[in-house]
Amino acid sequence: MHHYGVYGISLRSDIRLNYPEHPDPAGVADVAIESFAGLSLSHLLEGVHPQSSGAWGEHALLPDGSIYLRWPDLAEFVLSGDGGHILCCAAAGAAAEMWQTYLLGQVLSFALVKKGIEPLHATTVVVDGRAVGFLGKAGQGKSTLAAAFVAAGHKVLTDDLLVLQEIDDAMSGYPGPCRIKLFPDQAADLLGVSEGVPMNTLTTKLVIPLEAHQFQSTAVPICALYVLETAPGTASRAPRLSRLAPRRALIALVAHTFNRVMVAPDRLRRQFDNAARLAARVPVKRLRYSRSLANLAGVRDAVLADLDRLVSRH
Repeated sequence: MHHYGVYGISLRSDIRLNYPEHPDPAGVADVAIESFAGLSLSHLLEGVHPQSSGAWGEHALLPDGSIYLRWPDLAEFVLSGDGGHILCCAAAGAAAEMWQTYLLGQVLSFALVKKGIEPLHATTVVVDGRAVGFLGKAGQGKSTLAAAFVAAGHKVLTDDLLVLQEIDDAMSGYPGPCRIKLFPDQAADLLGVSEGVPMNTLTTKLVIPLEAHQFQSTAVPICALYVLETAPGTASRAPRLSRLAPRRALIALVAHTFNRVMVAPDRLRRQFDNAARLAARVPVKRLRYSRSLANLAGVRDAVLADLDRLVSRH
């Protein structure tokens, strides 16, 4: 067995993952990963027809409470009803980095929710020992902005999925896999990287491994969350930052959950309650800026200046 820690989850796996082994016995949850020797897990559907999960994935809620998940030509997974066990069946010829990206993201989000933990759709960097999260829908530029911070010497905490829990009286973010997902031009311009593994066959986006000095491997207190929005008008317009009122902050946090498939009433109630508590404790701000690589340094500097103001007030 191999042992890993990601998003605060302690993983035990009979599959060697493309991720450094470092067990997290004090994590928020325990999950076991098991490989399936057959060609497919579709026999476990027993007549249940999968539905689209968005982003070309499929899911099915099975009668025993387990969840079937599939990304065509990559892999199938079945998550147990309690979220503690994941059965994996990779497609023939699928690159491990490709299908494991979904295992360590979308699939684990289902396990988190089943265990009562609410993940956010956020990419997070660390600035002077404080975590800063960027919330946004897919394609909004979270990873690209994070790469601009890496280019300036800061570290990535997690890319795309953020788990926040209270640690020593502070809301803190747990590290995700030590990689970032970028398009080739972004990777080259911001990180000087020309190679990576394609995320899937439908996009040119690459999975870029991060070096040790570019990645934060331990939990860090969260300082602020920024909701990214594309600004209308000319590309030369300066970034605009504004703090959201608690009610709007709550709505933004609920809107930027990572997992939108699980909508049972008890989950939605917990999600709302968690968002309300988080909005009361962590500043949530809107960040509007014009989307271009040329503007990123200015956006980064505006966020850094805003963080200095937040810290000085406390």
